[in-house]
Amino acid sequence: MNTGRHDGKNKIVRDDAAQYKASIFKALAHPDRIRIFEALAEGEKTVGEIVDMLGAKPAMTSRHLAVLRNAGLVSARKDGLNVYYANKMPCMLNMLACVDQAVCELADEHMRVAACCGTVRR
Repeated sequence: MNTGRHDGKNKIVRDDAAQYKASIFKALAHPDRIRIFEALAEGEKTVGEIVDMLGAKPAMTSRHLAVLRNAGLVSARKDGLNVYYANKMPCMLNMLACVDQAVCELADEHMRVAACCGTVRR
């Protein structure tokens, strides 16, 4: 039965969950980190492979990987001299696919608006 009272304990749990969700989105809030995350869906990659894929400096790539790792999005394992990274949350790829679809739909809409505006004569 709902007494209309505010349950502080459940609010804390919801707030903690919201905070964790925000940290995941924040970790993905850079184009290179999205590229890394999506590339790791294909399988493990070494830091060197990721650097080559991005065409970025190793230090910057390492920082991006640290952000993704700290958010729990990727895992790392060391084998000899190599560190291999893997996608730890493949379920997030579905969300990114949804974002891809939204981006395409928005682009289509902007193209239609631009086409309409281009036909307006002054």
